[in-house]
Amino acid sequence: MLQGPSVVQVGRVRAVFWGRDATVAATLADEADRERTFPGITDLPNYPIRLVIVRSEARYDSITRDRLPAWSGAAAFPGMHTIVLKLNSGDPHQVLRHELAHLALHQVASVVPRWFDEGYAAYAAREWGRLDALSVSWALVRGDPPTLEQLNHDLRAGPARAEAAYAFATTAVLYLARLGGDRGLGPLLTNLHETRNFDAALRMTHLMTAAQFQEAWLKDLRTHYGWLRFLTSFAVFWGVIGAALIAVWIGRRRRDRARRAALDQGWSVPDVLADDERPA
Repeated sequence: MLQGPSVVQVGRVRAVFWGRDATVAATLADEADRERTFPGITDLPNYPIRLVIVRSEARYDSITRDRLPAWSGAAAFPGMHTIVLKLNSGDPHQVLRHELAHLALHQVASVVPRWFDEGYAAYAAREWGRLDALSVSWALVRGDPPTLEQLNHDLRAGPARAEAAYAFATTAVLYLARLGGDRGLGPLLTNLHETRNFDAALRMTHLMTAAQFQEAWLKDLRTHYGWLRFLTSFAVFWGVIGAALIAVWIGRRRRDRARRAALDQGWSVPDVLADDERPA
């Protein structure tokens, strides 16, 4: 007989789990209940949260109705204040904060661009690190960065493209946080709460359209993360110079050998030296 789910209640969080994950469920539920501070969001309402914890791929796909990419390890459903978290798919504490950030953001605005939604969650979960900066730099080396609209598509693509898209989306949110100065994302999210429209909030906060923001963000990308492109170009330049110098050196050695051969013509070395000509 199949075992049904169990439930543990911690504060405002109702955790649903299967099997022997009671301790894990209680720990994560306690974290979710205490996590109430997110970048730029003030006066977050005390809404209830349902946290569903699973281990098997089949159960995860069943609960999420198989609507998520195969590489997905968690999902947030803001309209139902629900998070589905699959264990053994990364650090569950960081994954939980990422999904909680989705719920918090949608308390401010129900509709936001996908790139901002995912970039904000990654920023709030403090997922950005040196490896992400390196991946962005490598992507800049390989070609032009994606547009914001391309990010919306790539975030639901295969794992490699999605990983790069998450990194680029995070840089866009980081740039918005820098534009806000000491208040970070606060002014933008305040206007977003009032207008319920991202483009309108962007105009009110930073006096730029979405197209102007994209242009400014791409320029910022090349400034902050284009160092690898510079180093690569520098290495290619000196590689070409080095190859040219080696070619010149080889050519010169060949010419010198030919000259020495010409000078040796007509000269002979005696096979036997006289006794007084032998070296000491």
